[in-house]
Amino acid sequence: MSSSRSLLTVGARIALAVCTPLVLLLSNLYLLATPAFIRYEYGKPSFSPADLYSDGERLRLAEATLHYMRSDKGVDYLTSLEARGRPVYNPREIRHLVDAKRVLRGALAVHAAGLAIALLALLWLWRMGDPLGALRAMFWGCAGFVGTLAAIGLLALVNFRLFFTLFHRLLFEGDTWLFAYSDTLIQLFPLQFWMDATWLLSMLAVLECALVGVCALALTRRMERR
Repeated sequence: MSSSRSLLTVGARIALAVCTPLVLLLSNLYLLATPAFIRYEYGKPSFSPADLYSDGERLRLAEATLHYMRSDKGVDYLTSLEARGRPVYNPREIRHLVDAKRVLRGALAVHAAGLAIALLALLWLWRMGDPLGALRAMFWGCAGFVGTLAAIGLLALVNFRLFFTLFHRLLFEGDTWLFAYSDTLIQLFPLQFWMDATWLLSMLAVLECALVGVCALALTRRMERR
């Protein structure tokens, strides 16, 4: 094998190790950023009620907000939302939602790019006759990710507010993500909503990575015995 092909093979292994857990994690956004998840949360007996909106009105506004996040609608869509003859969101909330939509779209773009890169890496390793390299890359990528996620999860378990603050300071500018309890965004999506979403996203990713990692390890050992 030429030196250039050797470098490409090593690069493909690294890319596969990085992209496999990343794709699994971000795939779950398609499950959570849905009206079904909002309805699931709102249907919990322990979920905190809204002080400003009825249950039906709260659900309507939450699903409309999600529609903005997942569609090509512009800021005018948010400003047009009304409840009881008044605008639903103030300018600060609208700025935050614009930023949040940018973050969500960025995450989904990373997911698409990661999936494409992982498939190309798999194709290259298959063509180079290196299925063991592909399986080992997937195993170590998933194992490393589970370890990293466990450390992050420990921080969230010990102090979710600190984790929540660090997350927003990393992805959003200034303090545009801080709101009063009476603001609509908090009324629709209180802290409990984000705690549940974070844990579900993390647990799904851990289970998926564990499944892929175990399967990759089992196939690796089977091929080595042959």
